[in-house]
Amino acid sequence: MNAPSTPQTAIIYISGAGLSPAIWDGVRAKVTVKDVILTYTRNDTANLESTVQEALAQLDTIQATQYVLVAHSLGGVLGVELARKLGNKLAGFIAVSATIPAPGKSFVSTLPQRLLMPTILKLAGTKPPASAIRKTLCSDLTDAQADTIVDAFTPEPRKLYVDKTSSDELPLTKYAYVRTLNDKQVPPQLQSSMAQLLPDVTITDIAGGHLSMVSHPDELADSINSFLKDLSVS
Repeated sequence: MNAPSTPQTAIIYISGAGLSPAIWDGVRAKVTVKDVILTYTRNDTANLESTVQEALAQLDTIQATQYVLVAHSLGGVLGVELARKLGNKLAGFIAVSATIPAPGKSFVSTLPQRLLMPTILKLAGTKPPASAIRKTLCSDLTDAQADTIVDAFTPEPRKLYVDKTSSDELPLTKYAYVRTLNDKQVPPQLQSSMAQLLPDVTITDIAGGHLSMVSHPDELADSINSFLKDLSVS
């Protein structure tokens, strides 16, 4: 009888709104598991479902049998939808200051200004002013790091913010939420409430801002490596 094959695990990094894949460079240097940074079409013809399908097609090109999703900020919305599609291929899910809407709800449903946001996004688009990016996303970055974030920022499809997620239950697997305690974009209290929407979630903290993978890459990498160790992934 042939011995069962060892699952081939890949980490899928899902960046927050408008952010370059390069934000993960410091973390990836210290997490040695095979990985890929999710890419998708960023224009206003895309919606949540088409983006999920595009992500699944990208995963089909990877030599892996199971996946650990690491989702940041707006990437949490795409992450939970992708998790639902992956089912038992999902080995784990790590949310990093990520937006996790309630089942059947959208990104904007998590915001205090949720009633006005669809109109604001339609009129103003999905790229904030550079000053706002520096003040919120880049609050604890160096000036040089902030310049890089601002210069690379790319508008997102508007429907990623307003499309409703599925009401299906999330797969039963291991979930973690990394709270960023000095976050000027997603307050820690809101992060805490969204974390509770993940099944049996474990919460850890980083004393950093919204882009902890840039400001605190070693600490975030340690959190990811600890999570992978608990999954017996190396």
